Amino acid sequence: MLLERMTWDEVEAVLKTTRTVIIPCGSTEEHGYHLPLATDTIIAYELARRVAAEVRAVVTPPLSYGVHRSTLPFPGTLGVSVETVRRLLLEVCESLYSHGFRNFVFLPGHLGAMQLAAIELAAHEFSARHEDAHVAIINIAVIVSKGRAELGLEDDQDMHAGEVETSIMLYFGQPVRTERAVCEHPEMPEGVVVKNPREFLNSGVMGDATKATREKGEKIVTLIVKEAAKIIKSFRV
Repeated sequence: MLLERMTWDEVEAVLKTTRTVIIPCGSTEEHGYHLPLATDTIIAYELARRVAAEVRAVVTPPLSYGVHRSTLPFPGTLGVSVETVRRLLLEVCESLYSHGFRNFVFLPGHLGAMQLAAIELAAHEFSARHEDAHVAIINIAVIVSKGRAELGLEDDQDMHAGEVETSIMLYFGQPVRTERAVCEHPEMPEGVVVKNPREFLNSGVMGDATKATREKGEKIVTLIVKEAAKIIKSFRV
């Protein structure tokens, strides 16, 4: 059930059977030479759709902008502030709450530390405002990390646009320029605020994208959907 494809009376009707809504949080950000700028948004939205089918939930249009630091100098990356993300998510949730939704699930595709902080701030503030609202954040990085062994992942330094994200995009049938995939594990100077991250980043990849396969992507997505559905079923009313 995709909110943007429904009519208002269809939303009104569906609220009689579910009060759960999933909010995909993506970004527009460089993902190396081989993945599109919309990678985080695509992953968040496609995962949300699959989770919603398991738990009967409505999926909102994805947030396509995020907080960026190391990737911001790359052309095409569109960065906004922590406060912008926090306020936007809060106001979207207030609209959804006013219509009758009570179970709110944030599903981030962009997993930068400041982006997650903005989402957590919004989630906690919204939860505190409404005693009858239930809020969850699905951290796909944590789910994948716990399932590394069963997923057959090979790169233990994967951080961005590497084995995991590329595998997921291959499974989703999205445009992946596999011939341009690279392996890069850049090292930023520890404890230093870097003025120009591109002095340390080449393609923008932080991992080994050459290890990605569609089969790994299928296993990753299956695990995330299963674990996310379990979380949602445990807290919603």
